Amino acid sequence: MQAKESVNADPNKVVVVNTNEMPWASTGQPGVFQKVMERVIDARKGRETSLVKLDPGAKLPAEVLTERVDIFVLEGSFKDEQGTYGTHSFVRNQPGYRFNAASEDGCVMYMKRRVPIHQQEERKVIDGKTAQWTPFPHRGADVLHLYRDMHGIETSRFGNVHPQKKIPSHDHAMGEETFIVKGVLKDEYTAYTPGVWFRMPIGIPHAPYTEDQNCMMLIREGDLVW
Repeated sequence: MQAKESVNADPNKVVVVNTNEMPWASTGQPGVFQKVMERVIDARKGRETSLVKLDPGAKLPAEVLTERVDIFVLEGSFKDEQGTYGTHSFVRNQPGYRFNAASEDGCVMYMKRRVPIHQQEERKVIDGKTAQWTPFPHRGADVLHLYRDMHGIETSRFGNVHPQKKIPSHDHAMGEETFIVKGVLKDEYTAYTPGVWFRMPIGIPHAPYTEDQNCMMLIREGDLVW
């Protein structure tokens, strides 16, 4: 088996990846393809951020997880032994969980494999279409909180920033990564469109804003801290 290589592994660098410009790479599993935005190979800090596509009828190889696996469904649905998860569902599986995923009609997933910073045993499932969103008026947004660890290091949310909103310039003490699901987000550096994944290192400021349309995005903080 070909050894995996590091991808965008320096946490001190700003990274912007337009996944629309990346080809789907075969994983060697029939009907399963991947686009890797980030991969850090390390026994303690290891993580991999990718888009994974399952063709109709395809399945991932069954495995007992040795790392935490978070999935956010972007298109379609997938199922495992405990249920079926549709578009905008979030599923967190912890190490030791038997992971056996398949898709009847096909799907595209945002997948994060991560050596946990702190061990947490619970499995988490959130349906973004039925869960309660929280108004975030001082940022002109509504958010669906996906997780927040008890140590205050790792957090994630699915956000919907309203049109014509400006967020004051700020940086991220824990670092931040964002995947644009719908709409356009801009800052003083560039415009981030659907399918763009970007990572802001610790201490790098930016001032995001929207124009005539809202922007839905998946946000994670803390993965750059160990």
